[in-house]
Amino acid sequence: MAQLVLNDVRKRFGKTEVIHGVDLEVKDGEFVVFVGPSGCGKSTLLRMIAGLEEVSGGDVIIGDERMNEIAPSDRGIAMVFQSYALYPHKDVYGNMAFALRHAGEDKKVIDERVRKAADILGLEPLLKRRPKELSGGQRQRVAIGRAIVRDPAIFLFDEPLSNLDAALRVQMRVEILRLHQQLKTTMVYVTHDQVEAMTLADRIVVLRDGRIEQVGTPLELYHHPQNQFVAGFIGSPKMNFLPARSEGGSGRVTVPGSDPIDVPVKGSPDVSDLTLGIRPEHVGIVPPDQGTITGEVMVAERLGGETYLHVDLGADDPFVVKADGSAAQKSGERIGLRFPPEALHLFAKDGAAFEHRERHSLIA
Repeated sequence: MAQLVLNDVRKRFGKTEVIHGVDLEVKDGEFVVFVGPSGCGKSTLLRMIAGLEEVSGGDVIIGDERMNEIAPSDRGIAMVFQSYALYPHKDVYGNMAFALRHAGEDKKVIDERVRKAADILGLEPLLKRRPKELSGGQRQRVAIGRAIVRDPAIFLFDEPLSNLDAALRVQMRVEILRLHQQLKTTMVYVTHDQVEAMTLADRIVVLRDGRIEQVGTPLELYHHPQNQFVAGFIGSPKMNFLPARSEGGSGRVTVPGSDPIDVPVKGSPDVSDLTLGIRPEHVGIVPPDQGTITGEVMVAERLGGETYLHVDLGADDPFVVKADGSAAQKSGERIGLRFPPEALHLFAKDGAAFEHRERHSLIA
């Protein structure tokens, strides 16, 4: 196992800089997830760690050794790609053993490592099968097993579940978590799916346009986003945003159609261009005359255990409320919405979040 340190890491393609001075420390045995929209630089950053992309500036350090000029095969890493990249003419055993055989490893050692990895991943009954005889989830387990047998200091995952259907993605997330708990090896995982990030990570690194927006545990990012981008990216469904105006810098704001709302933030946001945020699961549904604001239900999505109400508040985008699965509200009905003060977020014109006066009890 080993820690990973990135010091002012930069990447340029010609004159275009796509990674802008990233600083990050991944602790020994930690599971860190890079997340962000397409084009944010997360896969490029992972490929620089692996040695598959040249570093234009800064240092990549694994353990105590600078890796910038070290070949990928000598970095002590193993990478699992989005594509399984299995050899179709080899069986599962042959695919998992290939890298060790190519390196001239002893046959007994190869057999021990392959069978140990197969036991961890539940692949023992499949060792003689060819890739065409496997399901998508089984193929991905073989690709992970091929990485395990190399006994790397760091595992790198580049969107390994994106080719799987929804049910298999959930299953493989659980298997990858169990794998990390068993091996206790440093893992860096890239995904565009914030649900994967929330469920897998010890810490999440949110990237945008080649820069780190915020690093923290899943609950830190969920309850205390540092800016509006992180607030909107972490959480499903995403946070609701409403334009707001300050009421004299006292922490009270108004949004179109509402009475003054108390927001428990530090400082005095005495500006007009503010944004109020609240997550769908934190909004209360009340009679129209008791709400912080009222609106008309446009659509009710009934999913069984929960219902999503899309409410027209006169803004550009519908306001989403997460309700109980048995919620009785229907399309065309007017409802009141209550905003608990402790669940509110306030953002400045530049997107920066105003700090809450008290930390959320879950992570205090």
